[in-house]
Amino acid sequence: MDSKEVNEIVVERNLSIPLSDSASLSADLYRPAGTGSFPALMSFYPYHKDDFIGSMNEAPRRYFAARGYAHLLVDFRGLGGSSGVAWPAMDRGEARDGAEAIEWIARQPWCDGNVGMWGLSYGGISSLKVAAENPPHLRAIVPLQGSVDIYHDYLYPGGCATCLGGYGAWGSFMLAMNLMPPTNADREGRWHSVWNERLENGEPYVFPWPDHPAHDEYWQSKAVDPAKIKVPTFIIGGWRDIFPEVMPSVFARLKCPRKLWMGPWMHTLPALAPHEPLDYLHEMKRWFDHWLRGEKNGIADEPPVLINVQRANLWKHEREWPIARTQSRAMYLGGTGTLGDAPAREEQGESYTANPTLGTAAGLWDPMGLGVGMPLDQNEDDLASVAYTSEPLAESLEITGAPEATVFAEIKQGDDANIVVKLCDVDPAGTSSLITSGWLRAACRNSVHRLEPVGAGEVYKLRIPLWSTSYQVQKGNRIRVSVSCADFPRLWPTRTNPEIRLFFGGSRASVIQLPVVPAHSEPFEAPKLRRPEPAPPSSLRPIWKIERNLVAGEIAVTTGEKNGFPLPQGGAIEVDHIAVARVSDARPDGASVTGETKIRVNAPVIGAIEVATTSLISRNGMTLAARITRDGAVVFEKRWSK
Repeated sequence: MDSKEVNEIVVERNLSIPLSDSASLSADLYRPAGTGSFPALMSFYPYHKDDFIGSMNEAPRRYFAARGYAHLLVDFRGLGGSSGVAWPAMDRGEARDGAEAIEWIARQPWCDGNVGMWGLSYGGISSLKVAAENPPHLRAIVPLQGSVDIYHDYLYPGGCATCLGGYGAWGSFMLAMNLMPPTNADREGRWHSVWNERLENGEPYVFPWPDHPAHDEYWQSKAVDPAKIKVPTFIIGGWRDIFPEVMPSVFARLKCPRKLWMGPWMHTLPALAPHEPLDYLHEMKRWFDHWLRGEKNGIADEPPVLINVQRANLWKHEREWPIARTQSRAMYLGGTGTLGDAPAREEQGESYTANPTLGTAAGLWDPMGLGVGMPLDQNEDDLASVAYTSEPLAESLEITGAPEATVFAEIKQGDDANIVVKLCDVDPAGTSSLITSGWLRAACRNSVHRLEPVGAGEVYKLRIPLWSTSYQVQKGNRIRVSVSCADFPRLWPTRTNPEIRLFFGGSRASVIQLPVVPAHSEPFEAPKLRRPEPAPPSSLRPIWKIERNLVAGEIAVTTGEKNGFPLPQGGAIEVDHIAVARVSDARPDGASVTGETKIRVNAPVIGAIEVATTSLISRNGMTLAARITRDGAVVFEKRWSK
């Protein structure tokens, strides 16, 4: 048993945190039983303390409360149990509200004035954004798998618009979530006025996004500069997450005490990962014990970087990120599909016509934490791309960092193109495993801050950063670089299938620079890692389907979930959510994403409520609709179109 563990905890629900305007945030407090003041932790989400995030992941709050912390789960303004009108997604107003909540917590009699913050996904985003506001009593944060600039980090990588994950899966689901009533309702009826205000003013998160394809003021106002964060920050990310690039990048830009963990994880808590799960709560507690309690537990003396090297079955410490001893290895695209250490002497070229259905083997960019969608064998996509493959490696090669491709290309037909570069590991049996990818919209070739026309007949030198990774290519395997113009359903296809011509050799030597990391000359002691306790059974039933119509040349990718769980206040909730992205090889302009969500809740006071939403999003516009019933009677209907 942990020396700080106590026997009993107290749970206080629906605390009201007043804000400087008329709104208030609703919070649940988990704290040690009895009197006394304790360091406090806050998690801040749009995902509802009284049902979704509160019901499905209560264990961390009980863990910290049993070990001498007061832990609060707080709803965003206008969502869950909180009053007011919700901010647009990622708005700075969320961070300002969170900073006010930190200061309110510090003033409470059960708090000793030291407050920390942590969270996963949007909770990680809110931790970073609140910390950048520098509330005086915030002492340390632990953001897991978050973002500081959602344009770059997820929605428009390289200026390329994402498709299924952001718009179809998360966007359509959040419309239903944001229209739900407070489910832990008071008998005096306050909940109903809070809900009415929500219904009168709610707008879909995704509605403004297509109007801002460049990184303009709209997106810049939502971004956070990590250099503004002054409190100690422990970054936790995953190489197979939707944010694998941003988490190590944030670490590198921080000017405060810092720590970085990068595992082979998808978008989920490290303890719940199917591969290499770790006891993240233990390490988070060590971090907070040091910075909130002043304990000298050694965490500040450890090497600041811990990474998992995929395919090497290796966890290792490093002193910094990027790793100082990194050596750049250039591999040049060559004729007849070769990839070598020297460019061809003479300039050569190869033409390629885009196939908009390409990309399904790369897996899902899943913001929903479904635990499915890892990359498949890439061979089918490689065959539909222009692929360049090396000779078998004489020695194993560790690639750790952010590769970068420089591609010389002419857009022969079409007014724009998404240039997609994938780096793969090909084993002796021929299986092609995705290491990492990079994307660039040709119209954003000089800057994502503005779109520039693509000139017919012009050859462009395109710089395409690939996302950070750590991966060992084994001796005898080959390295493959593939270039294409599609990554569906990760990206929206362009309106037409562009024809491009790639150049290599001579003065137009297309190349990829690999960050190769040799072994430590004086290796650190192997990290001492704890495995988590077995997770309780989950009611989540994820959905992931890839369906092809070979006659029509169409492909459809479906993702979603079925779920259900009891509510702490009594009653239960059920969720049915599905999102489908479709495209045909002949009609990329007809690509679409549809979403359908039904959330059914039956709880004391509010009765039986169903929130049903649908969405249809295409290159030509979007239509979203909502219908809400209470005890079978329709109480709300609305449609949004543009």
